[in-house]
Amino acid sequence: MIMKKFSIASVFLIFVLASCQSEKKEDKSSKPKELTAQTIVDKAIEFNGTDAYKNSKIIFDFRDFHLESEATCNGFKFSREKNDTLDVLHNSDFKRSVSGNDIKVADSTAFKLSESINSVFYFMQLPMRLNDGAVMKELKESQTFRDQSYHVVEVKFKKEGGGVDHEDVYMYWFNKDDFAMDYFAYSFKMNNGGVRFRAAKNPQKIDGVRFVDYDNYRPESIDVDLETLLKDYHNDKLIKLSEIINKNMSVEKLNLDCQ
Repeated sequence: MIMKKFSIASVFLIFVLASCQSEKKEDKSSKPKELTAQTIVDKAIEFNGTDAYKNSKIIFDFRDFHLESEATCNGFKFSREKNDTLDVLHNSDFKRSVSGNDIKVADSTAFKLSESINSVFYFMQLPMRLNDGAVMKELKESQTFRDQSYHVVEVKFKKEGGGVDHEDVYMYWFNKDDFAMDYFAYSFKMNNGGVRFRAAKNPQKIDGVRFVDYDNYRPESIDVDLETLLKDYHNDKLIKLSEIINKNMSVEKLNLDCQ
């Protein structure tokens, strides 16, 4: 009789312990995964469809220029055309032609033109470029303004592979609802340095790729913490410099067979 009571008690104890373990497992699995800077960027790329750049030709007009970004098996080929002058940048190889004839340009001129072209396409290809090899991402404290919450990600660059402007620092605000890149700011050292803040507007999707225009601002002083700029923007403390409007966008899918 004593053994029988002991057996029943043992079975009951085992059942209770098993239930506790099961509840712990359920609690663990139901707990939402913590987002990292990398996860946020990946979700933003997915929402914006900018991975399509890797297998497409993107065509658009910006100010007086006609521009094309073409994916190749050896990096991107960027071209910028105005009137009869065509500049082509493929990786670090810069070429200029006028009326179809190749023109020799000084190395210093080629460098400046290459940087100018690369800058336009870099901003166009965001947030995809945030997964470049030289990028270092850090998740900052979330911010909320006007009932909208944002993931905040700081980006710095490794010296190796980060280009001549590897000392630049960027701050991105990703909408917590859909991971849209609504704002970004950056500080730069070249050309006497400065700080810029951009607010996205006029979003539109073309063949799965999300394009936006920007209002371009600067703070009153370059001695400012980038993290405070969204607050300054909402408090009308930034100075508007320009509008960045892209027109006539189109996406041509390519069938790359890269071995």
